[in-house]
Amino acid sequence: MTDYLNVLDLFSGPGGLSEGFKNARNHSFRFNIVVANDNDPNAAKTYQRNHPSTKFILGSISEESTKKKILSAIKEKTRSSTVDLVIGGPPCKGFSLANKMTRDMQNPMNHLVMHFVDMIKRTKPLAFVMENVPGLLSMDDGRVVESLISEFKLLGYKNTEAWLLNAADYGVPQIRKRAFLVGSKSISSIDKPIRTYGNAQEIKKKIGLEKYTTLIKAIGDLPKIQPGKTHADKDEYAFNPQNDFQMEMRKFSNTVTNHTVTRNTPLVITRIRSVPPGGNWADIPKKLMQVNGKYSKIEKAHSMIYRRMMKNEPCITLTNFRKGMIIHPTQHRLLSVREAARIQTFPDHFQFEGGLSSQQQQVSDAVPVKLAKKVGDAVLQHMHQIIRMTTFV
Repeated sequence: MTDYLNVLDLFSGPGGLSEGFKNARNHSFRFNIVVANDNDPNAAKTYQRNHPSTKFILGSISEESTKKKILSAIKEKTRSSTVDLVIGGPPCKGFSLANKMTRDMQNPMNHLVMHFVDMIKRTKPLAFVMENVPGLLSMDDGRVVESLISEFKLLGYKNTEAWLLNAADYGVPQIRKRAFLVGSKSISSIDKPIRTYGNAQEIKKKIGLEKYTTLIKAIGDLPKIQPGKTHADKDEYAFNPQNDFQMEMRKFSNTVTNHTVTRNTPLVITRIRSVPPGGNWADIPKKLMQVNGKYSKIEKAHSMIYRRMMKNEPCITLTNFRKGMIIHPTQHRLLSVREAARIQTFPDHFQFEGGLSSQQQQVSDAVPVKLAKKVGDAVLQHMHQIIRMTTFV
């Protein structure tokens, strides 16, 4: 018999956290995502398509009417005013290390974190998980995260602590660090997920680590898209699964969906052709970077602009891969939505809704599914133990 723990997912986006927590396993215990919320209509469509049994509430959590709808949906789904677990990733633009001018609590985006705290107060879950960018941990010399931990402890989550996890350490083909605040009402703490992957040097030093999942291992079976085109000629896989990762991603999927890229101009394609593996905009001849004879401020461009990925390494952190002009490791084009979804470890049956630009942003903003599952496994193991031991007070 399966024991389901009810979950509320706030700031859900397309559902990376939900997908990972849904896949978490511990004995007969499973998570059941009963209600989710986000204010992005396209992300809402994606979420509902892939999690049809979850009640989705579209709207800003900063509005009281949205909070009331969420609470009403919880009662409708659980016949209770509470859930077992609240998860979510409040928008983190104010906390991002790339946004140094506004990394403080005066940034309006940061106040959404306090609405997450308010929903914890209202729903009184047994445990919570709040995901964010690493910049949260260093904001205001660490005083912001200390303040948040103190706030959660005052609410009864005595063992609240912060984790900094690198997705690549858990099988994700991407170097992507994320911060997690986790806590429960138990007297025992939640054990941090054990790292299972590393680079060649680390593998030599630590028995049991597997080699990092490389980019080509993750996307090498997807059909080729010719430069200047927006999609492949066929929606069939290019090869049979070449490794366990591809087999896992292709489970329950017979065709390739969302394998679409932004159409590039001949000039952009010429620029892309000049970038070697691991290179960036600095490798492009200056005459190709000029537009109408102008060459303004390009020297100040971020190193990730026109960055070509290395096929035998994990991908760099995915931000918006179209705006950043992140280049395929072997083909002369940008990454497709499906390739980015693979890098974020969304299974191929997971389909994204909305226009191409929205799909690109949704994938970029999501929590990698495999990382979410590792966190979910740790929380589920903790909750299984403490429910069995009845150590909640």
